[in-house]
Amino acid sequence: MLKRILIITGILIVGIGSFSLLNKPSEVDTAIANKEEPKPLSTKERELHFSTLNEVTEKIHEKYDELEFGVSSNSEIELRVQVKENEEYFNSVKKDIESIAKNAIRSSTLKDYTVVVERMDLSFVTEETENINKELSHIASTLMEGLKDYDVFGNINTEYQNEYQKSITIQTTIIGSDKDAHKLAMEIEETVHEILHSKELNSVSNIDSYEIKILNAKGKVVN
Repeated sequence: MLKRILIITGILIVGIGSFSLLNKPSEVDTAIANKEEPKPLSTKERELHFSTLNEVTEKIHEKYDELEFGVSSNSEIELRVQVKENEEYFNSVKKDIESIAKNAIRSSTLKDYTVVVERMDLSFVTEETENINKELSHIASTLMEGLKDYDVFGNINTEYQNEYQKSITIQTTIIGSDKDAHKLAMEIEETVHEILHSKELNSVSNIDSYEIKILNAKGKVVN
């Protein structure tokens, strides 16, 4: 089974598909240099933001299941889809991908964003970035395998800002946030901790530094 791994300013979005790597400033993390810093997003706004990026990713993947691409946003109010393909193929799918992305954000928190579809430039990738990506990829693929039996399991978002700011967010289809929802979320969290401390991930250093978040269908933290 192929895996799609999208790094967006250190944010890893994992689903079924292919691999691509980004490292662009994200609106949720960075303001444009020399401009007034935007008002920070609330936790709920941030969760909805991630949810929308996931939605765009999934919609593109529904049609182009082996396409290597990344989806990100920035403080210029742009939603960027960067595609790792040769120029001829890229030109053949560019307009369709743009249309898919626009339709996906039409009723979302990113509805006013300009959609930009471009070929991916990997010349900026450093050895450190590659090593971080290998760690995130290993964690994400191991978690996907370990959580596959949960019917409510959706996507995995892994955020790596620095050595001390790392998180794993599990997107689910859990309905509501009552006691039953919380109980299921805690069960998933316990399973995540077990997987993180399994022999498959014993090569990952500081594994306990990852914060675990379980989101329900509406993007609310329920663990």
